Amino acid sequence: MTARGVHETAPQGARRRGGSQRRVILGLAVALVAGCASPRIVPIPAAGVQIDAAQGTASVAAEGVELAVRPSAWRGSPWDLHDYVTPFLVSLSNGAPAPLHYDYPGFRLFDDSRFQYTALPPAEVERILRWRADGEVRLAATGSPPPILRRRFVPDPYWDWWWWDRYGWPWYYPGPPSLGDVYVRALPMGTLQPGARLEGFVYFPRLRGAARGLTLEFHHRLGELPRVLTLSFEVERDGDSSTGS
Repeated sequence: MTARGVHETAPQGARRRGGSQRRVILGLAVALVAGCASPRIVPIPAAGVQIDAAQGTASVAAEGVELAVRPSAWRGSPWDLHDYVTPFLVSLSNGAPAPLHYDYPGFRLFDDSRFQYTALPPAEVERILRWRADGEVRLAATGSPPPILRRRFVPDPYWDWWWWDRYGWPWYYPGPPSLGDVYVRALPMGTLQPGARLEGFVYFPRLRGAARGLTLEFHHRLGELPRVLTLSFEVERDGDSSTGS
């Protein structure tokens, strides 16, 4: 190839490369904005409900069973879990003389339109994360938001724009997110014996964009008797004109 040919093809490759850059940057910007726009879930005062405003925790108790819930408490890996599911940190205490029985279907979340979100087992959360990661371009999550690095492999004077444009940007991703925390930090299901305590995360499906209020119902059996405890929450989103409306 002559020097003249190089000067004629490089600008075209540069324009194509610029288009690829803009598309990638736009995709990353959309992902970052979506992360920043994640809703904040805060407890609402009610009769019999104790609220720790500093921790963002709400608790309610009846017949010796205490339920404490702290939304927006996830600090594990993947760091962007709240973009795909809704994790609640749940603490259970059984001060009753009978065993406390519960399972995933007993944790039910309703929004202000009575749209129901039923708790998900960790295996289902993993499936959601892997499916979403395969279907879209997103930052790899490994504990904190890592940068995506790109590197040129040859110096500028010898740059082959055809190779670059044909095969795309040689992006380097730090690796897939670790999903171990989703399992390790999950609330164990089953039976809580008298005098025992448990704490862990309960995962719900991602909230609808229209949701502004939430009601959590904890259906369980105390011995052989069916019981339910209830907590209410408000959903705060960036851009809301008012709170609590």
